[in-house]
Amino acid sequence: MKARNVLAMARKEVRHLLRDARSLALMFLLPAMMLFIYGYAIRLDVVHAPIGLLQESQDAQSRDLAAHFEAGSAFHVVRYFTSRAQLRDAVSARDVWAAVVIPAEYARDLRAGQGRVQLILDGVDSNTARLVRNEVLQMVNDRALELHRPEAMVTVEMRTWFNETNESRYAIVPGVIVMVMGVVGTLMTALTIAREIESGNIVLLRTTPLTRGEFLLGKLLPYFAVGLIDVMGCAAAALMIFDVPLRGSVIELAGVSALFLLVVMAQGALISLLAGNQILAAQLVQVTTFLPAFLLSGVIYAIANMPEAVQVVTAIVPARYFVTLSKAIFLKGTTVGVLWINVGALLAELAVLGGLMMRRARVLGLQS
Repeated sequence: MKARNVLAMARKEVRHLLRDARSLALMFLLPAMMLFIYGYAIRLDVVHAPIGLLQESQDAQSRDLAAHFEAGSAFHVVRYFTSRAQLRDAVSARDVWAAVVIPAEYARDLRAGQGRVQLILDGVDSNTARLVRNEVLQMVNDRALELHRPEAMVTVEMRTWFNETNESRYAIVPGVIVMVMGVVGTLMTALTIAREIESGNIVLLRTTPLTRGEFLLGKLLPYFAVGLIDVMGCAAAALMIFDVPLRGSVIELAGVSALFLLVVMAQGALISLLAGNQILAAQLVQVTTFLPAFLLSGVIYAIANMPEAVQVVTAIVPARYFVTLSKAIFLKGTTVGVLWINVGALLAELAVLGGLMMRRARVLGLQS
C-alpha cells in the first residue's frame, strides 16, 4: 500500500464531494435532522395529555382530586362531562386520550381507606394508553397519601376501549402498514425515474412524441398496481396472522390506501427529478419519508405529546393522516366521512406534490 496512492484517491473523493453540493449538504443535514427529530419527537413520559373529567359528586374530596389533575403538568383537562354519553362520544372521537370518572361514593370510600376512581382509556394507541394509565395511578394515590392517613389508597378501575386486551400489535400493525407503503411507494418511484435520467434514456425519449405527463403516468401506473397489492396483502396479514380486527369497511380502507399511495408516489417522483441519480434519490427518500413516517406520524409516539413546533411540522407529513385513517378504520370502525379532514389533507398534499412534480418534469426535456 502506497501512501501517495491513498492520498491521491482521497483528493479525488474530496473534489467529487465539493462538486456534488447536494450529497455534501445531505451528509451534514442528515445527522442534524436525526438528532432534532429523535430528541424532540420521542417522549416516553406524559406531558399535557388531553383528558376529560366526570364528577358524579361535588364534595370537597372530589373537587380536590379534580383540581389536582388540573394543576399537574402531565394532563390538560380539556372537557368536563355531565353524562356518560358525552364521555363516550369524546373518547370515540379522540377529543380526549382518557376520561377520569370520580364516582359519587369517592369521598365516603376514601374515608374508609379505599377510594375508587374509574379510568376510561382510548386503546387505539396502546403505548400512550399505558403511559396515561401509569401516570393516573401514581397521581391519585400520591394525592390520597398527601391528604389522608398513609393506609388510605385509591383503586383505579380501568376500561380500555377499542383495544380491550391492551395488545400493542393492534396499534402498531396498522401503523406499520403505513410506514411500509410510504417508504416502498416512494422508493420504488424515485429509483425508477432516477434510473432513466442517470442512464441517459431520457435523451432517446425526447425523439418520441411522448409527453411529460404520459411518461410519468406510464412510469407510475405499474407501481401503483403493485402498491395496492402490497397494502391488501398487509391488511390480510394483519387480520389472519396478527389477529388485528378490521371493524370498518374494506372498501374504505382500499380507497384511502390508494389515495395515500398516490401522494407518496408523487413525492417519490418529485424526489427523483430533484436528485437526478439513484443514490441521492434513495438517501432523500430515507430522510423525507422513512424518518418522518416513523417518528412524526403518530405510529409510535402521540403527536399531541410532542412540542408545539414539532406538531406544526407533522402537518406536512402525509403518513400522519393515513395513520389516523388506518387505525380508525381497523380498530374503531369509523367511516371516512367522519375523518374527512384527514382525507382532505391527503388530497391537498396530492395536488401540491403533483403540481410540483409536473413543473419539475420540464427538466426532462419532453413535450408538454
